[in-house]
Amino acid sequence: MDTEPQITIRPFTPADMLGVAEIERAVFDSAGYHPLFIRQFYDLFPSLIWVAWDAEERRVAGHIFGGIAQDGEVGWILNFAVLARYRRMGLGRRLLERLIAELLATGVSRVQITAEVENEGAIRLYERVGFRRIGVGENYYGDGADRAIFEYRAED
Repeated sequence: MDTEPQITIRPFTPADMLGVAEIERAVFDSAGYHPLFIRQFYDLFPSLIWVAWDAEERRVAGHIFGGIAQDGEVGWILNFAVLARYRRMGLGRRLLERLIAELLATGVSRVQITAEVENEGAIRLYERVGFRRIGVGENYYGDGADRAIFEYRAED
């Protein structure tokens, strides 16, 4: 009988770097983050990188990166990926909720994230977690693709 793996959401450590880079390649192909960037991001925002850890297989199953805008008012979810075989297990939601909590704990009042306008699965997930669509960034990454922009607001 197959059972779902027991996954722990925990802070990223440098030992996770190659596992995260592997997910980047698997999910984003050549657009994925390089290990050098992942390490530098960790040096800047160590408390804003989280991983989904499969202890049985001793591997990273997903990750999420956050950052804070210079004004300190807006937190951003900058990178978010789960390996295909671990999807539909609630890992994405758990990662999102963990990072939102961390960002709000820093004092930001809003958290923003983007999605490809055709990515219905991501859009449904973001809306279920409490994000609201606030606009569209045309040619957002300079690759000709538009991105929907979503925002989560801290409750007053």
